[in-house]
Amino acid sequence: MIVAITMLTLLCLLNLLLTLGLARRIRVEPPAVVLPPGSRVDPAFDPPTLVGFFSPGCGPCHERLPEFVARARRAPAGRTVAVVVGDGGSADDMSADDMVAALGDAVSTVVEPPGGELSTAFGVRGFPAFALVGDGGRIEASGTDLAAIPHLVAV
Repeated sequence: MIVAITMLTLLCLLNLLLTLGLARRIRVEPPAVVLPPGSRVDPAFDPPTLVGFFSPGCGPCHERLPEFVARARRAPAGRTVAVVVGDGGSADDMSADDMVAALGDAVSTVVEPPGGELSTAFGVRGFPAFALVGDGGRIEASGTDLAAIPHLVAV
């Protein structure tokens, strides 16, 4: 009986240690999908410029398109760029042309293949991704949440 209680106690302690180890791994910050603030990219944009990366086969990208377009309409002309990466993988996906049409005239749009020049320069590893580029090509804010990126306002 004492042996059984001792074994059960040891088994419970082992389970507790494994659970704590798993909890530590779960709390690790997920990797960024775009370069973090403070990074530098080619300063080809007039600062400040909001750059958004979208993929035709990405559901969250479709959800964020209207908000991105609304921001572009409120921003100074030419200060919002959308990069559409890929062409839509399946028949259910929106095509790159459909996505460009949904972005409209308020946004300067670039269509590039996966691993293209802009997505590589910005270190994009997921979609949607947003970056606010400031003076000298310095990224002022970035991430997947457009609400966390400061607004550009036309004066």
